[in-house]
Amino acid sequence: MYSLELEQQLIAALLQHRQKYFEICDHINSETFHFESNRTIFSFIKNIYDKGDSADAVILSEKIKLSGISFEDNINIFDYLSSLSLRKVTEDSVLPIAQELKKLFVRREVKGIGVDISKAMEKLSADASFYEILNSADDIYHKKLIEFDNSDEGVCDIFKEMPNIIEDRGENNITEFGPSGPHPRLQEMFGSLLRPGNITTIVARSGVGKTNFVMDFCTKVSLSHNIPVIHFDNGEMSKEELIMRQCSALSQVPIRLLETGQWRNAGDDVVSRVRDVWNKIKKYEFYYFNVGGFSVDKMIQKLKYIYYSKVGRGNPMIFSFDYIKTTSESSNNKQEFQVVGEMVDKFKRLIQSDLVFDAEPVVSMITSVQSNRSGITNNRRSDSLVEDESIVSLSDRITQFSSHLFGLRQKTMDELAEEEGYGTHKLTCFKYRHLGENVHRAMQPVRLSSGDLKKNYINLNFENFLITEVGDLQDMVDSQVDADLDTEPQANFMDL
Repeated sequence: MYSLELEQQLIAALLQHRQKYFEICDHINSETFHFESNRTIFSFIKNIYDKGDSADAVILSEKIKLSGISFEDNINIFDYLSSLSLRKVTEDSVLPIAQELKKLFVRREVKGIGVDISKAMEKLSADASFYEILNSADDIYHKKLIEFDNSDEGVCDIFKEMPNIIEDRGENNITEFGPSGPHPRLQEMFGSLLRPGNITTIVARSGVGKTNFVMDFCTKVSLSHNIPVIHFDNGEMSKEELIMRQCSALSQVPIRLLETGQWRNAGDDVVSRVRDVWNKIKKYEFYYFNVGGFSVDKMIQKLKYIYYSKVGRGNPMIFSFDYIKTTSESSNNKQEFQVVGEMVDKFKRLIQSDLVFDAEPVVSMITSVQSNRSGITNNRRSDSLVEDESIVSLSDRITQFSSHLFGLRQKTMDELAEEEGYGTHKLTCFKYRHLGENVHRAMQPVRLSSGDLKKNYINLNFENFLITEVGDLQDMVDSQVDADLDTEPQANFMDL
């Protein structure tokens, strides 16, 4: 897991092409070299080049001699460097050589991680829990991997890169950033709600269906695009409850029949619908873990462990978190809003900075949060409701860090009467960081038949854990206009 030839080639290349040093200096250090002599030589090259000076074989060998450093293999440093400087190494080969050398270094280091984990296991208390044992090993392993994965970090000149990126996108155009969702009008207006590195948050009162919406959305996207889901439940729902809900949604069999087991005696159609689900899900992955009582740091460590061990490094993933809350009013003398703010901040950094590969995020997050009392809709008319980001409870950071923020609520009695056939719930966007192809429809208010303007929203129908879209407010207004035209009396021939 080392190569004397590669180490010598890189030193030779740096002696001949000083300007290439700055392309690799953030990713190669003296520890990357296995042989002591080459490690020492590189450290001197680094010291000289970092100061802005130049060096050739003569200057470098003199500096090393004056330092009084001796080498175990008793090489003549001047002869050694002179021979390397005569090698033919092209400028374009410097980066590939450095990359190959870095890979050998990482192999050695990963092998050494086993020793570190072994020592950590010996130091652990005999009373250590199963989770503490796994977490200790996981922490050592993945911290080292993240440390290695910095090949694309650093400062870049975006104007220099702009022509290539824009031209390349023109040659290889795409229709969506992130997987498309199950609701066409929602997708058209706001684009993908599961764009990697983004957080989508659903705000609703308890019992309205925010968990139902998130689970339905994640499941449908996962099945359509073959993307694994990791679902963290914050102590509200057991694994069995989740299984029953998911099966009911996918089979459209009432959950009561599934929970009691009576589905087996409910007729061939019901049995067939349930067993058809087995074929739908057998090649997909949906991981559940109960994080009730966990600190956010513990959640993040567990998420990384599941991601690397189950999903695989660099693969896309949907992170579903149900839901943002705290288990106490304060933690370490911090107020609830501070604890929640730090939670969202850390989740954002996790999916935007930590789980990033080839300089691109690969994990998207969808979550939910309770609305405050302003979001109560019971026994109220629609014109008395508050429908903006002020209903978000706990912390303003939730709004700040969300890429999309939606309010979900049941329709009021007057809305159900006036909007018959247009679903049971409303989904209203309070904040967006990016939009879909129909920007006008997403941003512009809708003119009602009364002449009033109203913010557009999506109509949803909730039935037996299955959620379907029933167009938006504009669709509803357009249908009412069409209905009026159809019922308008036609002119009689005799009246002409």
